[in-house]
Amino acid sequence: MHEITINLHMHTRYSDGSGTHKDIAAAALKTGVDVVIVTDHNVLVQGFEGYYKEKTRKILMLVGEEVHDQARDPQKNHLLVFGASREMATFADDPQNLINQVREAGGLSFPAHPDDPEAKAFNETDISWEDWSVRNYTGIELWNALSELKTVVPTKLHGVFYAFFPAFVASQPIPKTLAKWDELLASGQKVAAVGGSDAHALHMNMGPLHRVIFPYEFHFRAVNTHALLPGPLSGDATMGPFPRL
Repeated sequence: MHEITINLHMHTRYSDGSGTHKDIAAAALKTGVDVVIVTDHNVLVQGFEGYYKEKTRKILMLVGEEVHDQARDPQKNHLLVFGASREMATFADDPQNLINQVREAGGLSFPAHPDDPEAKAFNETDISWEDWSVRNYTGIELWNALSELKTVVPTKLHGVFYAFFPAFVASQPIPKTLAKWDELLASGQKVAAVGGSDAHALHMNMGPLHRVIFPYEFHFRAVNTHALLPGPLSGDATMGPFPRL
């Protein structure tokens, strides 16, 4: 068996991230992950999948999607979609139908940040997953790095501290999410678990202070998902020529 490191769930300028696919590739090459999966909100961005190379290093970039009903208030029930062959945002209003459509398209689906509490100091609302009547999803995002951050910033001062010392954040999945996974498994469901960085590389300003919350490079050294494969990645992307930095 061959182990690879995957960083999944991240955003670019195509939705609410600050960077480009090229920025993500550069950060991934510096940190040693093998695969990154970009998941912009409600848009399946084409043209960036493939291997990115720099000297002797290479990483594989795949593109999925984070789908949620933009007409819903609050906008809960976000679903990570990987490997689907077509756009899925048109099915966002019905979580079960969305999951079914992903399966029919040959994709994998994971309820994103199952527990994502509000952070009043930063006007962030609760966007947890609510519809647990759904079935046939692949697994859940057991650990979401930004959801964990929202649990430790009751004030803006806390936010400033963690902006400058992000290593103090990443410690464990939210206990309520762990308990939910246990519950699902105990009920007999086959539910895989992944860890997602939810990287946005957001630029934050507070008076004279400016900071990126958090850089892609930091995220790629924090919450990753490890997969065991029968052998190493082939190095031959099927999506066309290798993009280069």
